[in-house]
Amino acid sequence: MQNAVGDICEVRDVNGRLETTEGMELARRALDLMSEHSVAPTPQNYAVWVAYVSDSVPELSESIQAAIDKGGPIDDDFCDELYDRHFTFKRIQDAVLETGGAMSRELGAVVKTLEAAERDTAAYGEALAGASGQLDGNTDTVTFKRMVEGLVSATARMQRRSRELERRLQETSVEVSQLKNNLEKVREEAMTDALTGLANRKRFDEAMRKARRNAELQGEGFSLVLCDIDHFKRFNDTWGHQTGDQIIRFVAACLSRFSKDTHVVSRYGGEEFAIVMPRTTLHEASEISDKIRATVESKRLLRKSTNEDLGHITVSMGVSEHRGGESIEELIERADTNLYKSKQTGRNRVTVDATDDGTGAAAA
Repeated sequence: MQNAVGDICEVRDVNGRLETTEGMELARRALDLMSEHSVAPTPQNYAVWVAYVSDSVPELSESIQAAIDKGGPIDDDFCDELYDRHFTFKRIQDAVLETGGAMSRELGAVVKTLEAAERDTAAYGEALAGASGQLDGNTDTVTFKRMVEGLVSATARMQRRSRELERRLQETSVEVSQLKNNLEKVREEAMTDALTGLANRKRFDEAMRKARRNAELQGEGFSLVLCDIDHFKRFNDTWGHQTGDQIIRFVAACLSRFSKDTHVVSRYGGEEFAIVMPRTTLHEASEISDKIRATVESKRLLRKSTNEDLGHITVSMGVSEHRGGESIEELIERADTNLYKSKQTGRNRVTVDATDDGTGAAAA
């Protein structure tokens, strides 16, 4: 609880408007409201609700207030969507700004080093030119010695400057590489579902756009699988959110196990999942889906905290293959329709696109 409250206070501390006492009061108000609306006490939900009670993110506050006024569901999906929209993007934006500033400072330092090296190079050139002009048949030993000493000194300065420039460029290369890795890490975190480690809805949308673009430009077909855990609400209400999370992670692991490296497995929302399958036919997607379905059904789950037998769970799935000229929304709608058919015809089955004769295929 202490860490969670610390995270909450940070939402407004950034703006310099809250003292610790006020932050604690906001935290308590947020917790009370979360309890009132049966919102799970996760760190992400804490951040969302303290932003609401403090009105530090007006658009977020308006969304929650509208949901409360309408008496609509304020569930995990609703809170997750608010967090992704208002906090995840900000983290990426902050990381980009920080990286841009650091790179600007690094490049500025390199430019200064290059300018100093340019001045030294010009001075060295002048020293060489001067020595060349002084050399003739009448140059005495003293003058020649002084000239050589001057050239040796100028050469030593150039060597030091070259070593310094090389060191500076190496340091900058390492720093820029680190900044790039940090930025990529933040981006990856922003595209990953915290509970399952799968891709989140943003990553799914990106994968769908890429798959459709490749389908249109390169003729690469692709398929989409939608998956839903059967009777999940009953499990969640009976055993609690922690057990519900355990079930979600189990199904996520099954999806990942049978999907190919080229596939993008994502948590679509709540107990729903999606798999974007580039270069995968409807038949191949159907076979993979049925392996997933059969594996989920075959496992008997135990509650980690008490070792209680949870019995078996099942999933329903809908599979569709992209058609030429079809929009992303149309493909999702067809896959969702197939998923709905699986639910309506008994659950624990895979329903694919209708065949040429107008019938739909399903595997139990």
